[in-house]
Amino acid sequence: MQQQAGAGTRGDFFLNVNLVFLSQVAIYGLAFLFRIVLAHGLGDDGLGTYALFYLSVLIAGAMGNFGVGLGSIYFLNKGEHSLRELFSSSLFTIIVVAAVSAIAVVAYAFVIDDEAFVSGRAYWLYAPTVTATVAYMLLTALLHGASRFLALAVLGIVQGAAAVGIATGLLITDTLDVFGAILAFLGSFVLADLIALAAVGLRNVDLRAVVRPRWHVLRRQMGYGVQGQLSNIAQLFNYRLDQYLIVAFVARAAVGHYAVAVSVGESVWWISSAVAMVMLPRLTGLDKERADEVTPIICRNTLLVSALAALALAAVSPLAIRILFGSEFDPAVTPLILLMPGVVAISAVRVLASYLFSRGKVIYNLYTTVLSLLAPLAFGLILIPPFEIEGAAIASSLGYGLALVVSVWFYRRTAEVSLVALLLPTPADAVHYRDLWRRFAARLGGRSRAASAAENEAERP
Repeated sequence: MQQQAGAGTRGDFFLNVNLVFLSQVAIYGLAFLFRIVLAHGLGDDGLGTYALFYLSVLIAGAMGNFGVGLGSIYFLNKGEHSLRELFSSSLFTIIVVAAVSAIAVVAYAFVIDDEAFVSGRAYWLYAPTVTATVAYMLLTALLHGASRFLALAVLGIVQGAAAVGIATGLLITDTLDVFGAILAFLGSFVLADLIALAAVGLRNVDLRAVVRPRWHVLRRQMGYGVQGQLSNIAQLFNYRLDQYLIVAFVARAAVGHYAVAVSVGESVWWISSAVAMVMLPRLTGLDKERADEVTPIICRNTLLVSALAALALAAVSPLAIRILFGSEFDPAVTPLILLMPGVVAISAVRVLASYLFSRGKVIYNLYTTVLSLLAPLAFGLILIPPFEIEGAAIASSLGYGLALVVSVWFYRRTAEVSLVALLLPTPADAVHYRDLWRRFAARLGGRSRAASAAENEAERP
């Protein structure tokens, strides 16, 4: 019976990974398409400006949610607080973020100027965009914590499709500028937030707790989640800080080229992102012995598949970038190839971060990211002035590689696993792939036989 239960658990895990992976392909594919539309409408200089606005919003949003989303995921899976309690404190946080971001934007404009990478009417979109992104983070965290992966997939696809649709409409009418690009981004998240509210369930809202939050719940959410959120912020800087350095030492057009390289390179992360998303709530609910058993298998195989995907992407990138973005973005090819080793390394880091989070060692993720942030910053300051965006790509890959080294070191302090078992494929993995293929083929065969039987039944008089 225990063996059957284990097989069922593995089956559910791979089913969820497949669902999340396919949805990630769709979501990141739409984000990639959105970036293509913007590239054709804005050019390299305009895309660089948008990328800097987008990065600033991501950083402000990551800081503004105070780790409440991660706390929701953790406590939902631990069963220590109800959805109603966590939902209400999340809504209170969204209201606070809306007020603070509006005050900050107005104060900055009066004290300094209504310009921060974007100016005029585009500048005033900072406050609602930050609020909409924070709301999305906190609402989807509740769905993530409840392992509602289908709802997460639908939300992500709706948001991406809305952004692409609005931007494409503006491009066709020849009215796509930086303001329009930001408006498309903002509108897509407002729509997704409304759907997310309905998905979580308005019946779960306790209005009294929203107006007068239960501070002990909110403190616990923030107390646990802020450690992981600090890690996410540091990781975001690790991924994106080089864009600020590029605009400082090179030009905004170069930021546009580098943004394309990063956007294309991140497609390799679709795999590890899907695996980590499913692992996070699953490992949190497992005992340590079982978590220690499955994590190395998942880590080394995620690393293998990501490496193969990176090689394939590097091979086709010269032609793909020219076809998709135009010859104006040819300078993105070399930095994309230089980013690939680091992108593969981060794929394994994501898996290990899910394990450490599930064991209550989220502070290790923060240490990992902060330590690995300092190196690419130093390398970037050295390499970007002489080598421009190629130097930024090298600095990033070095930083990602360091993140893997530090993450493995912290992981092995928590679980006794050899480096070989953690990072290198084993002959036993081939058996897993064979079994997965057989189950997949059997499922396809079963569906095919069922479809044939249905057709035969329909043909009978």
